Amino acid sequence: MAAPGGSGTNGGPTSPEEGSFPLAAQIPLEGFQLPEFPAEANRLRELTLTADIKMDEYQNLVGPQLEDAVRGQQPLPNLPKSITHLTLELFGLGFPGNPPFLTRLARSLPNLRSVTFFSCLIDGISEDSRKDAEKFFEVATNLQELHIIDSFARPGFFKKVGGFFEERSKNTAVSDKSVGLKVVDASYTFRGHEDSDFLARIQGEELSSLVVKGIVGASFSFVPVTEDELAETTKDAEGKEVKEKPAEGVLPFASDGRAPAAAKKRFESLSAGGSLSSLRVLNLSMWGLRATDVGDLLNASSGGEPSGLVDLTASVLLEEGWFDKLVAGFENQGAGAALEGLEIVGVPVKGKEEGEDWQHGAIKLVSQDDLKKLEKAAPKLAKFEMNVLKVKSGPSVAFLKDDAGNWAAR
Repeated sequence: MAAPGGSGTNGGPTSPEEGSFPLAAQIPLEGFQLPEFPAEANRLRELTLTADIKMDEYQNLVGPQLEDAVRGQQPLPNLPKSITHLTLELFGLGFPGNPPFLTRLARSLPNLRSVTFFSCLIDGISEDSRKDAEKFFEVATNLQELHIIDSFARPGFFKKVGGFFEERSKNTAVSDKSVGLKVVDASYTFRGHEDSDFLARIQGEELSSLVVKGIVGASFSFVPVTEDELAETTKDAEGKEVKEKPAEGVLPFASDGRAPAAAKKRFESLSAGGSLSSLRVLNLSMWGLRATDVGDLLNASSGGEPSGLVDLTASVLLEEGWFDKLVAGFENQGAGAALEGLEIVGVPVKGKEEGEDWQHGAIKLVSQDDLKKLEKAAPKLAKFEMNVLKVKSGPSVAFLKDDAGNWAAR
């Protein structure tokens, strides 16, 4: 376990320096048994559990358990009740469901406020694991932050989890700002160029179910692969090594598909009574949207009142007149009144195979003159960025407003 003040040994908590206590710790797990925590760990705030499990043993640990095997499993040790942030990483086959590993974790951490799944199969490979993962969110009633990074689940899971958060938000008094989900972040490294089933595994129709009344920040995005991952060496017909540059950037869910439709429907269903009036940061770039859809979503989130949204990222279909439609949406009912930062991920109407060579100037980007139109609808806007499908070698612009109120390229 790594933590401030020194290095741990044998996967156990770090021994603090004289007069100090570790606030964060990381434990590599070769199975699903946790070490005992010493008294010095009673002030831990952040705990990271990292899978280091041999693949030939993993499936036996998370598959359906025999009764004798269940009896032989040890209970979890007493965990520091001070832990508020939990990260689970690299659990590619999920967690044991019998006995329920995640549920026991939740019950052992009554003050848990934030959970992050990084490169995990959250609901595992068995029905027991699925039920355990669902129960985790039912038991962890104090969760305020949910971070899903390159982590997957089978159909129906995120909708079920969203139902827990929604029910909790309905039972929360308006005056109690400390209860209920406040931040949801779902981020995936885009693998769609080489994996035709990538989008099908994301559950894009369900993720918007995690947006609930009282939320402050909601982010749903795709991240391009890194330059190192893009650099591939192959051999030509003569056996010589050549560098191949795979497709770059991201492709959001198509604007006329079911996933964006589900997101729009979700925001509309929450529009009554200003249920999303608390929303300040919103990233919708996972879903391709028409410019008019963006305005509709913002109006829905504000419930007819001037929006309090401060930062927005959206993937917008670059149809003719899209920018003017976007500006009109911000003008409607003060949707852009509080906006300070805006990023547009441009989605070409045509692919390169249809003759739209957007990498060489076929697409007109937003200019400083265009921003003068936009700032009338969004008077507080101070930062604007635009790219095309997040392609690094493609066209992009970035502008900042200086103290004199003038826009300058960054």
